[in-house]
Amino acid sequence: MIRTIFVPLAEGLSSQPLLDAALLVARRTKSHIRAIFIRPEPETALAYMPDVIIAAGATREAIERASREVAAAEKARFEAWQAVNNLPGVEGVRLDSCFATWADRVGEIETEVARFGRVSDLIVLQRVAPGRIMALRCFDAAVFESGRPALLVTEKLPFDIVDHVMIAWNGSLEASRAVLGAMPLLHLANRVSIFAAPQYDAESVDPDDLAEALSWHGIRAHMIATPGSESSTGEALVDTATRHRATLIVMGAYTHSRLRQRFLGGVTEHLLAHAPVPLLMTH
Repeated sequence: MIRTIFVPLAEGLSSQPLLDAALLVARRTKSHIRAIFIRPEPETALAYMPDVIIAAGATREAIERASREVAAAEKARFEAWQAVNNLPGVEGVRLDSCFATWADRVGEIETEVARFGRVSDLIVLQRVAPGRIMALRCFDAAVFESGRPALLVTEKLPFDIVDHVMIAWNGSLEASRAVLGAMPLLHLANRVSIFAAPQYDAESVDPDDLAEALSWHGIRAHMIATPGSESSTGEALVDTATRHRATLIVMGAYTHSRLRQRFLGGVTEHLLAHAPVPLLMTH
């Protein structure tokens, strides 16, 4: 069951696609969208500033004032988005209905994302890309510190995120956790499919086991034929998701060492860069 969807916001993150993605899920699950804008401590911001900027007159008060102005502007954008989508706040609404609230916090982005992520059912994040430092910091905290599923999105969203949910299955602990976190969405899906890379198609990692387990929950999952072994798993996943018009990919994040994947390439890194649809990831 999904009741709370956490959307961490900060300067440097694009709020519109995150809120829109949260709304796609919230309308289907009758959930509370909890948007929290996270501002840095002025002292921490000062510590990271180059000496030339500090010498030019940067002060704690100036940083605090600028931070509040950014937060106020983001809150105004949130309220405009809320009004356009006819979303109420918390006052006078049923808990089993779709509504949205705003708050702002001061602290380290990693600390706050982990804190509120751990008491949420789903975290909506911007997909990590080169140069997006704030998105990477949010991703690290959500995926490695919260223990909750993270929905990673780009600017372009499918019309219905649960029209065709494709599970990337390799039998790993991380993939198992991802499936468990995705269960509320799998129940809503018009179609559920299972992708198993050719190298995992062995008795020890049999996708039929997953299909049988899902059937006990009333979820009928179809196997998807995968390309030949000449493709990497990441490339095969992207190709299969595109050909079969998947609207969401469920997968474990960093099944192998994250450092190894960063240097040698891996499925998680490839999907973060090239997936044609949103990703639901759990580590």
